[in-house]
This record gives sequence, C-alpha cells and structure tokens, in this order.
Amino acid sequence: MIGDDYFQLRTSLSNDLIALRALVHELGAEKESIIILDNLLASLKEPFVFVVVGEVNVGKSTFLNALFGQDFSRTGVIPTTDKILFFKHGDTLHTTAITPTLDEVSIPIDFLKDFHIVDTPGTNSIENEHQQITERFVPIADLVIFVFSAMNPWGASAWQFLEKVHRQWMRNVIFVLQQSDVRSPEELLVITDYMAQLTRQRFGRDFPIFPVSAKKAYMARSSGIDRDKLMLDSGFPPLEKHISSSVTQNATRQTKLLNTLRMALQTHAQYRERVQAALDAAKGKSAMLQELATERQLQAGRTLKKISPALDATEREYHESAVRVAGMADQALSTRRAFGKSGEEDEDQPNDAATIGPKSLDHRLFQELQQFNTPRWNQVGVILEEDYTQYSRFLRSLGKDTLFLASDTSAAEAEYEQDLPRRFTSRIDSTIRRFVIGLKLDESIEPGLKRAQGRARLVPWLIAPTLAAIGAGYFFEGPLTASLALIAGLLIIGFFFMLTKATLSATRHQLIDKLDESAGTLRTMLGEQITDDVEAAFNRFLNILNPAQEEVEQRIKLLSGQMKKLTDLEASLRGLEQHLKPAQHSS
Repeated sequence: MIGDDYFQLRTSLSNDLIALRALVHELGAEKESIIILDNLLASLKEPFVFVVVGEVNVGKSTFLNALFGQDFSRTGVIPTTDKILFFKHGDTLHTTAITPTLDEVSIPIDFLKDFHIVDTPGTNSIENEHQQITERFVPIADLVIFVFSAMNPWGASAWQFLEKVHRQWMRNVIFVLQQSDVRSPEELLVITDYMAQLTRQRFGRDFPIFPVSAKKAYMARSSGIDRDKLMLDSGFPPLEKHISSSVTQNATRQTKLLNTLRMALQTHAQYRERVQAALDAAKGKSAMLQELATERQLQAGRTLKKISPALDATEREYHESAVRVAGMADQALSTRRAFGKSGEEDEDQPNDAATIGPKSLDHRLFQELQQFNTPRWNQVGVILEEDYTQYSRFLRSLGKDTLFLASDTSAAEAEYEQDLPRRFTSRIDSTIRRFVIGLKLDESIEPGLKRAQGRARLVPWLIAPTLAAIGAGYFFEGPLTASLALIAGLLIIGFFFMLTKATLSATRHQLIDKLDESAGTLRTMLGEQITDDVEAAFNRFLNILNPAQEEVEQRIKLLSGQMKKLTDLEASLRGLEQHLKPAQHSS
C-alpha cells in the first residue's frame, strides 16, 4: 500500500496519543490537556491530497483505479461531467455540489480516509476552471500528478496548465505517461527524454516521469492471473515507490508528526512529573508509617524492659511471703491441732492466731502479695500510661500532616490514657488472685492433716490396753513385768505420736516445696499478663497505622502502574522521535 511506512508511523503515534489521553484522563487531567490531545489526534487524521490533471481521454480514471486498487471512479458510480470532483471518505455514497464547477463526492472506501483525490475533467475542457484548481487545490496538494497519454504527450492544454502552477508548488509535481503499453520501450525512452528536456527549458527543473500501463496494473490488482508479471510490465512499482517515498518523506507531514510528537512528550513530561511527585510522596508516607510502626514496636519493647524489674521484685516478695505463709501453716499443722478435736480452736490463743486454720492459707497469701505489691504495680501502671502518652504524642506530631491526625487527643483517647493505670493494676490483681486460687494451699494440706489426725486418734485407744497390761503383769508376775508392760506401752504410744508428727512435718515440707516451685509460675503468669497489656495498649495505634499503610500501599501500587505505563509510553514516543528526526533531516 502507498505510504505504508508513513501510515505505520502515524498509526503508532496515534495509538500512543490515545494511550496518553486515556492515562492523563485517569490521572485527573485538566480539560485543556484533553482538548490538546484531542486536537493532536484530529490533526493526524488529515488526509493526503492528490490532484490529478490531464487532458480528456488520457486515462486518468483508469490510472486512479489502478493506483488505489478501487474502481471508485467507474461509470455509473460517479456521473461523468465537466466538473472538478473532490473524492473523500463517507459512510454512504453521495455527491454534494460545492460550486457550479466543483462537486464533493463521498464514497465508503477505506483508502479515502487517508487520501483525498481531486480529479479534474480535462485540462482541454476546463480552461475557465484553471484558476480555481491552481488557487484552491494545488497549494494544499501533497502531490500533483500530471497524466499524459503516451499516444500524444504534447497536448498544449496540459503544458499551459502547468505554466500556471506557481514555481514553489512544482516540487510536488510528477509526470505519468499513461498507456505506455501502446509504445515500444525505445519510443518511450525518446518521449521521456524529450519531456525531460522540455521541462528543463520551460521550468528550469526536472520532474519525475513514470511510463505506466494503468490497464495492466488494474488487471494485476483485480485478477488472479500472472499478477506479478502484469504488475512488473505495468511500470507501477517505481511509481508507487516514488509516491510512497513522497508520502513518507513529505516535509510538511513529517514536521507535523514531529511537532505533534513533541507536544505529546511535553504533556507526557508534565504528567510524569506529577505522578513521580505523587509516587515520591506516597513512598515518603510509607517510609514514615514504617518508622512509626517500628517506633511503636520499639516503644512497647522499652516499656516491657522498664517493667521487668517489677517482676524480679515481685518474685522476691513472693518468696518472703511464702516463708511467712509457711510459718502460718505451722500452726495449722501443729501436734496440738492434730491431737485436738476436729474443728476445735484454742480458747487461750489471741484472736488472730485463733482464726488461723486450714481454710485461711490462700487468703493470707493473697493478702501478703497484695500488701507488698499493689503500690509497685500501681507505679508500673503509671509508667505504662506515660510511655503510651509519649508515643501517642509522637504519632500525632509526626503524622499530623500525613495522617491528618489532630495534635490534641480526642476525649475518648484521653479517657483511655487516664484509665490505663487503673485497668492495668486491676488485671495484675486479677492475675495474682487466679494464681493463688490455682495453688489451692488449703486443699493441699488437708490430706496430710487428716492422716495425722487419724493416727493421733489411735493414741487414746492405746492407753487402756497399756494400763491393763501393766495391771495384769503386776498382778500375775510382779513389778518387773508391770514395768516391762509400761515400757512397751509407752514405746507403742511414742511410735504413733512420732508417726503423727512425721506426717505433719512431711505435709509442711510439701507445702513449702509447692510454694517455692510456684514462684516461676507466678512470674510467668505476671509476665504474660504484662506483655498482653502492653501489646494491647500499643496495638491500639495499629487502628491508625494499618489502614493508613494499606491505603498508601494501594496508592503506591496504582502510581507505580501508572508510572510504568508512562515509562513504556515514553519509550515508544522516543522511538518514534528517532524515526522522525532522520526523516526530517533528509527531507
């Protein structure tokens, strides 16, 4: 097809402009930018204008049909008149009279989207219209094709018409020697040489001359027999190559393409700069959010580190409290209680001592831990509140413009900060309570105490048999036997007494061991509770940071995609620029 290189270049540029328009529209472009791009696109669609002149019956219509492979000027489609016919593309076939001597003909043929054809009747029949043709169409023509008949290329009217063409327009003129198949190659050579000599004499320049047989060319395009040979014999390939070169290297068109390209690059650079700035801002916000998230994690770690000495102190206090509770257990596990009546209390004990029993150890341990640790954990709660408030201020200060946070905390946030120490110490107190309840100290000594009491109850039952044995021995055997019976009875009673004490002692040791071993459990429970509370407090900031991070990541993804499109589009436009610059210099 004629001008394929140019049209491919123009199509590529049009596609890039369409892509750029869609992209800047996506970026929220101003209306002015959209209008500019629309106008650039419209300017690219401006068709080439070919003016075909020549005398009557030189075969202009056949030539045009062969050149474009379309029988668009056949008899019956376009009426044969003495008017100038301006062919252009249209959705339907219709003719519009522009002037008494000019008709505009619209035809639904695709090549007319890119080429407008001005077909004159005959230079020997439109003498009065020479002025209109030269003034209206020749100046805007990309190519003026003078068609001569090989039978008689010396028709005066055609040469006279050429005389009227302004000298500066002659650079777009070519000669076509039609019906060359009726002449021999030698004759054609003589004719073309003479025409060249004549143009140099009259116009001081040479015009490209192409002997052609439009009939053979049209047959080559429309039939399926010997197409290549017919086309070669027609002489059309050199003509088409020249026309294609004229289209591709047309200085005006090349300049228009290059100017359009440069305006597209300017618009591209403008929006690339915007996208880059937005992308840099989004990445800056992402970095700031990451800094805030890292600082949140570090602050939580620092707070836990500040609190860790309180765990050490609580563990030490627990050991001391365990010793005191073990001392209280000595009263509950005393020999006197083992040999006393079940549930009996000593009336001569002070009130506090009298209330110490097997059901009081859990309560006493909890009281001990509360008494010594509540002030400490209250202070820890204050530390947590201070660290939380400090990070909250840091977050609002650093993210004031980026996260659109108010510098002053809300009423709900202020209430949360003020209530933080109380809720923290309340959960610590609850953890200690759960720990003590889980120890079940009162229940743990019950089995040992009951076993000791059971053995102690046997002692009174041993006294009567012992006395009976002593009396019988004394009565039957004398004092010696009675003494032996006494010693044996005392040994048996002593054995059960010692067994009772051993059971009480073992129970006491088991209690002490349990208290010692549970120190680690208390530290673990408190450590987990502290970690949960600190993380829960600082995790509240994730309600701000996480949505903001997700939003900025989505924006970065969107902007990165747009930047990639812009980068790819720029590469395409720069590639077109490299094609257009050499073409412009050569033209």
